[in-house]
Amino acid sequence: MEKLLSPCISVCYISNTTGFCEGCFRTREEISRWRYMSFEEQKRVLKKLHERGKTNCSRSIRHPRSIKRVKN
Repeated sequence: MEKLLSPCISVCYISNTTGFCEGCFRTREEISRWRYMSFEEQKRVLKKLHERGKTNCSRSIRHPRSIKRVKN
C-alpha cells in the first residue's frame, strides 16, 4: 500500500485559535490518524493543508525544515 510522508516538520504546537498545528496545519485528529489513512485520504488532507497554509500563515513557513521541503 502506497503512503505519503508525514507533513510534520517538528514544529508541533496546536493553535488555540485555529485548532491547527502551527508547523504542518493538521488538526489533532489528522495527526493521530495519519499513519492509518489510505493514500487517497492522505492526499485529501495534504490538499487541505495547502489551503490552510495560505490562510493561516505562521512562523512555520520560515522554519528551516519547511524551507528544505519547498526547495526539494
